Amino acid sequence: MTSGLLDRQLFNVTDLIADGYDDAHTDALPLIVTMTDAAARNRTRPAVDGAELVRPLDSVQGAALTRQRATADRFWTALTAGSTRRTGDAPTLANGIAKVWLDGRVHADLAESTAQIGAPKLWAEGNTATGVDVAVLDSGADAEHPDLVGQIAESSSFVPEEPDILDYKGHGTHVASTIAGTGAASGGAERGVAPGARLHIGKVLNSEGSGQNSWIIAGMEWAAREQKARVVSMSLGGEATDGSDPMSQAVERLSAETGALFVIAAGNSGPASIGSPGAANSALTVGAVDHTDHLG
Repeated sequence: MTSGLLDRQLFNVTDLIADGYDDAHTDALPLIVTMTDAAARNRTRPAVDGAELVRPLDSVQGAALTRQRATADRFWTALTAGSTRRTGDAPTLANGIAKVWLDGRVHADLAESTAQIGAPKLWAEGNTATGVDVAVLDSGADAEHPDLVGQIAESSSFVPEEPDILDYKGHGTHVASTIAGTGAASGGAERGVAPGARLHIGKVLNSEGSGQNSWIIAGMEWAAREQKARVVSMSLGGEATDGSDPMSQAVERLSAETGALFVIAAGNSGPASIGSPGAANSALTVGAVDHTDHLG
C-alpha cells in the first residue's frame, strides 16, 4: 500500500462494510485497474487471472474488473507475478498494471432549489439554452413526466442490473427537470433553469441511489464523446479525494479531449472536503446552500 500500487480504500474495512462489500453481502469485489503509459501505448489488455473484465475505461487508461472471493489468492498471485523484490527497487504489478483501485460507490446529492440563481432574468432576456446538449448522469429519468415530455434527446443505462432508464429513485428526474423541465405539471410555476436544452440521460445510479465508479466513468465517456454534450451534470459524489482517483482523472481527460464542462456536486459536506469526481481541477464543482444561502 505504501508504494502507491493499491488504493487505500481497499483496506478501509469500515467503508467496505458500509458499502456492502463485506463477505456477508457479496461474493465479489469490484475493482478498477489503471495501466502504465507504456502498456496503454502498446494496447495491452487490462487482464488479471482470477478476475473478470467488466468493461474497458479508456479515459483512465484502464478497465473495470470483478474479482470473486473464491479466486482472491489466484488473483493476487497473478497480479504480483514477476514483481521486483530486490532491496531498494520499487515494486511493480504484472501485465502493465499501474494501480488497483476499489470500484467504490458514489451516492446522489440532492439540491433544494434553483430559484435564487437569477434564472428568470435570463429568461426575460430570451436565454433558455435552446439547442444546448446537456447530459444528466444520475438515477435515470421518468420520460413520461409532464415536465420532461419532448425534452429527452437520447438515453442509455450503465447500471448492469437495470438496463432501462426508468428512475426508481426519483433523484434523476428531479435533477433533469431542474435543468430543463418545461413546468407543464405546475402550469409553468416550476420551470427548469434551461428549458430549451436537449437532455441526454445517462443512468449511472441504481434504484437505491448509488453506483460504482466504473458505471460513472462509462457514463462520462458516453456523454462527452458519443453524445457530444456541452455540459455534463453530475449531482453525485464519492469519498473525499485529492483528485488522483480514476473518476476525477476521467473528468480531466474528457474535459481536455472534448471541451465538455462537467458540473459536479462538491459533496454537500461544506468547504472542508470535496468528493470524487468534483475534486478534478477541470470540473465546475458546486456546493449546496439552503434557501437563505447558508452552506449545506
